[in-house]
Amino acid sequence: MNEPTSFLADATVQVATLLNEIEEVTTAYAAASGIRCRVGCGQCCLKPGIDAMPLEMLPLAQALLESKTSDQWYDAAAADLDGICVFYARDPGDHTLGRCTQYSHRPSLCRMFGFAAVNTKAARPPSLAACHWHKKLQPEVVAAAQLAIDAGGAVPLFSEYSMRLSMIAPTPSLTQRVPINRALTQAIERLSMDHRTGP
Repeated sequence: MNEPTSFLADATVQVATLLNEIEEVTTAYAAASGIRCRVGCGQCCLKPGIDAMPLEMLPLAQALLESKTSDQWYDAAAADLDGICVFYARDPGDHTLGRCTQYSHRPSLCRMFGFAAVNTKAARPPSLAACHWHKKLQPEVVAAAQLAIDAGGAVPLFSEYSMRLSMIAPTPSLTQRVPINRALTQAIERLSMDHRTGP
């Protein structure tokens, strides 16, 4: 199989590097703040149509192409473009539990939700994007984390990493946020096309 043309190959490598950085900073923030997820929790994956950029799905699409499983995952995603992520495997005993079958390649939102903040209106401090279970099981920890942010404490910001991802894109179409299954199909399509037309 031919290698993808350089501009898209370079973007794929850069995205993977940035996703690894996001993993590091959110892991560090979780340790510093004390916020943690329930063991085996998959609640945040149950929302249909969680969005992502096709750009940030490129490393995953590349891994699927290399493992020769891209066709089956493309078909699964295409069958439910606006549904729950095709890589989420539910726990049969508890619908709120489950796991990501492509955890190491997951996009930015999946890495940051619960451990990053969103900018608010005017000059107010960023707001921690804590999940339902964080607030329910660790209300004091979540409250303390927000107080630290209010006081100027460091926290990963969705806007910063979204901007940095956008700056990598070789074309604006790769930065349009769409439901995650759609983002996957678009990433596979782009890389497959480049494999076919590459040198």
